[in-house]
Amino acid sequence: MTQENQNYDLFAAINDLPDLLKETVNLMESPQEKYMGLYASTVLTGSLMPHVWTNYDGKVNHPALMLSVSFPPAAGKGKLALLPLVLKNINDELRATNNHLMKTYRMEVKEYEKNKKAGNLTPPPEKPRLPILLIPANTTSSKLTEQLAENAGDIMALLFETETDAMTNMMGNKFGSDNSMIYRKVFHHEQISQMRKNNSEHLDVLNPKMAIVITGTPSQIPRLFHSNKDGLLSRFLNISGTASIVWKDVQPCDTCVPLNKLFEEKAAAYYKLYQYFKERNVEVKFTNEHWNLLNETGARRLEHSNIEGGESATSIAKRHGNMTIRIATILTMVRYFQNQLSSDVILCSDQDFQIASWMAEESYQCCIELYKDLPGEKNEGDERLEEMFNMLPKQFKPKELAPLCKSLNISKRTAERMLDKLKKAGRLTSVKKGEYEKVLVADVTNGG
Repeated sequence: MTQENQNYDLFAAINDLPDLLKETVNLMESPQEKYMGLYASTVLTGSLMPHVWTNYDGKVNHPALMLSVSFPPAAGKGKLALLPLVLKNINDELRATNNHLMKTYRMEVKEYEKNKKAGNLTPPPEKPRLPILLIPANTTSSKLTEQLAENAGDIMALLFETETDAMTNMMGNKFGSDNSMIYRKVFHHEQISQMRKNNSEHLDVLNPKMAIVITGTPSQIPRLFHSNKDGLLSRFLNISGTASIVWKDVQPCDTCVPLNKLFEEKAAAYYKLYQYFKERNVEVKFTNEHWNLLNETGARRLEHSNIEGGESATSIAKRHGNMTIRIATILTMVRYFQNQLSSDVILCSDQDFQIASWMAEESYQCCIELYKDLPGEKNEGDERLEEMFNMLPKQFKPKELAPLCKSLNISKRTAERMLDKLKKAGRLTSVKKGEYEKVLVADVTNGG
């Protein structure tokens, strides 16, 4: 776990959370579990605010986030499987409503068929929309598009899956091959269209809203993000960590309540939050200071991502600015709910912006490391970097490297980026302005 500044960490972030989120996260036990719970609870809660929005870069953005949690086996990811229990009351209500609608529809169809046989022609009944909140990862592209159309933006879909394979297996199937494209479009609420020959089906999802929480082991990640050129990677918050090697006492105490029950007890509070935001249209705004800090951080990340992974990696920096605002929006609206406010516009507090900034920075650092580990552009760049270092003279000026650039078939801009990375890695030193010297292994060994 990294820190955006030395005075802020996981426990400071949890302590500053709105009460409902803090209570949910603190149901987790170990630091690793709380870390995962912080992100997963935030994403889940944002999925209950379908009409909350903020203006980011001139576009309407809803608090829909995508999260990938990558930890080794037995690191506590299993506790996240209990988190959807807080949605039990919501799911029960939606299921009951949909069953009633379908029962009524079937009766209307029977009546229509009866009238048709009797020669009494009437308009056929219209099939009702059946929106749902929780959707499985094991869903075909066609069904996923259909369900987003059923939800019609009035209910945000939430894909919550504790086994990454459930998602990647479908994405690798011919019936789910478009899922990655759908996820990429959904992040920006872009229109999704589908036409099928059967029944002359034509679906248009104008404003799709979907949140995702997916957990797995590091070995499963390359199947989710096939390469660092995969645009899906930059749309995900990513967190990772290690598993504790200390045996945990698993004997329950006499007064201990199973976690299942504790999470279920939170269902009533989350149901109230869902009802509160079901039709509530609220805009979250930010101060000039917030935007200035976001722009400064974004510029720093943009330069850093370009150095670390090249142009393709800069999308990670750009989208993490968007994610910062979405996280801050969720935190702001949980407090809005707790204080039973009713205004159409609310201003994000400095406290919530700080939490969101820290969470986004954690994810950004993880994404950059993941980017470097995935196959694709960055791996090839590592080989070129080593090749360039070996071809550099002992001392040189960047303007003298035109022949080397031509030999390596790289641009001047790429060469400058590679030199900067070698300098940051301690493999080049600046003897004076505009002049570099290679730091060889022997120099380091001899203290030179």
